[in-house]
Amino acid sequence: MPSLIQTVAVRRFAACAHIALVLTLLMPLAAQAQTTAPAPAPGYGKVSESLGDFQLVGNQGSRLRQIQYRGRAYRPLNAYEFISVKPLGPMIGGQPVLLAVSNDFMGVGTILIAVQNDTPLARVLSPTVDVRDPDMGLAQPGRQDVLLFTAGSRALVTSTAQVLWFEHLRPKEYLQSVPGLVSVSPDNGSGALLLDNEIRLSAAGQGPYASVPFTRALQSKAFKAAWDESSAIAKKALDEGKRIDQRRLYDNLKAEWINRNFRWQQSKDGWQLIGQGLLSAPIKQER
Repeated sequence: MPSLIQTVAVRRFAACAHIALVLTLLMPLAAQAQTTAPAPAPGYGKVSESLGDFQLVGNQGSRLRQIQYRGRAYRPLNAYEFISVKPLGPMIGGQPVLLAVSNDFMGVGTILIAVQNDTPLARVLSPTVDVRDPDMGLAQPGRQDVLLFTAGSRALVTSTAQVLWFEHLRPKEYLQSVPGLVSVSPDNGSGALLLDNEIRLSAAGQGPYASVPFTRALQSKAFKAAWDESSAIAKKALDEGKRIDQRRLYDNLKAEWINRNFRWQQSKDGWQLIGQGLLSAPIKQER
């Protein structure tokens, strides 16, 4: 007969063996329960942002966005993807006005999107297509509510989303000079267009009405510092591994110079641009 001590020892051993067996069976289940699903790799998955009834859709890790309006794809002027889409501020048709910059592929440049009669419509502000240095406009000195798009010869009134464009040619006139809109009058009714040998003043919807004799020689002297500055900025950016549009920068600097050295003055003949000892003269209209 086993002694009492032996019996107790056997029972303890059996109990420990049973507990060990149970733990062995439960450990895989516990480990499986504690294991969580792996986190998705960065750069994958869809992201979206709502702006009124507009929705911006893209992939995580990418700045490219597609535009939807009320759940349907919207491709303004056949542009498919955008590197920047942001609300301008004003609301039209109950929807935010958007300022968008397309990417290089099937790009159209910088555009304004506004809803009219429940339909989103787009207008080109700048034809420049450059994802590294997009054209976001130049705030006209002294008028922070006006963005000048010198490359597109247009201006945008940010408070109302009004797009301004001024004709530089007279009827049946041909000029090789490419105009640049460099300033807008205080009432937004007139614009100053820089040409190779003059500054033309144009009234919205009516065309040019006056000319400032800002000749090629005067421009060369006045804009030398602007050219040197744009060249230095472009070189510095290149040394840092960046790229900027030096030509557009130069045009913007010229516009800044015009606004610093000329001023708008209203007269009985409409808005005039005064500065540098130069006076505007009426343009003879052909009959």
